[in-house]
Amino acid sequence: MPQLKMIFNAETTPLPRTEIPAGFRLRALAENELELLNGLRLSAGFVSWTPENLRQLFDRALPDGILLIEDAATGRLAASATAAASKLAEHSDHGSLDWVMAHPDCRGRHLGSAVCALVMQKLYAAGYRTFVLLTDDHRLPAITIYLRLGWHPWLYQEDMESRWRAVGEKLNLSFDSLGALPPDSVFPARRE
Repeated sequence: MPQLKMIFNAETTPLPRTEIPAGFRLRALAENELELLNGLRLSAGFVSWTPENLRQLFDRALPDGILLIEDAATGRLAASATAAASKLAEHSDHGSLDWVMAHPDCRGRHLGSAVCALVMQKLYAAGYRTFVLLTDDHRLPAITIYLRLGWHPWLYQEDMESRWRAVGEKLNLSFDSLGALPPDSVFPARRE
């Protein structure tokens, strides 16, 4: 089943602002730390990636585009998200918010929202005016974050409306409140 897609249009929606909570700090992932990211992936419920998968993510990310929030006292990774050029052919001139994850011990501290907002700011600074993301129907906490940050479901296939209606129902949100975008929506391209 194809993933859900969401769109953020920075021409019509203000970028969210954020602060890193006390006790945490922001930094970019260094090339020699890819296995640390794999550890965070596992703790967040994703499958382990091969060194080749990790290298592909690193190479596709914008410079310093894999953002990490870490515990300032221990250095343990708490959350991460990636700013990249979209890998989707129909959105090749758009930015992409990829691989949002948070360590379960750090949930409830709004680190996912913070790292997403910071990636969105990085995409905007790189000249992107439309951002895309892929997600799954069951990732309700992540979808809640995206909706709060101003993202909109994109009804790019016939079954998307029914799937987004089901997601909205699980989140106690009406379908109309999701601001879903029709399949023929036109999005602004990257500005140099």
